[in-house]
Amino acid sequence: MKLILCLHVMILILSASYSQAQTQVAPKDWINSENLAEVQNPLQAQLDTGKDMVSTAWSMARVKDAELFITYINVWEKLPAKEREALYNEQEKWLKLRKKNVEAANDGKSGQIGRLQAASEHQSMTESRIKEIKMRLPKN
Repeated sequence: MKLILCLHVMILILSASYSQAQTQVAPKDWINSENLAEVQNPLQAQLDTGKDMVSTAWSMARVKDAELFITYINVWEKLPAKEREALYNEQEKWLKLRKKNVEAANDGKSGQIGRLQAASEHQSMTESRIKEIKMRLPKN
C-alpha cells in the first residue's frame, strides 16, 4: 500500500511537470500510479492463487493502464506536433470507449462475476491499445 501511495505521488509530480508545457500531453484525469516491475509479478501470483480475485484483477488492470500511459507518453514525445494532437484526440475517444465497454461488461451481472468481467474487459482493451500505440512509433 505504501508503494502504491509513493507511486501516486511520483506520477502526480511527473504529471505536474508535463502540465507546465504549453501543450497538454495526456487527456485530462488520466493519471496512473503503479510501478510495473514491482507490482505486476506479485499481483499475477496472487491472481493465480484465486485469493481476492476481483481486487487483484483490478490491480492488474491498473498496472496495464500504467503501462499504456508510459507507452502513450513515449510515443507522443517522438511524434510531430500534428500527429501529437491526433493521438491525443484519439486517446481521449478511446478512454471513453473503454469506460463504456467496461461498464457494459459489468451491466446486469451480480457481485464478483460482474466486477471480474469488468476488470478483464479493462485489461484486455488496454493491452490491445498498448499494441496499437506502439505501432505509431516513428521508424528510424
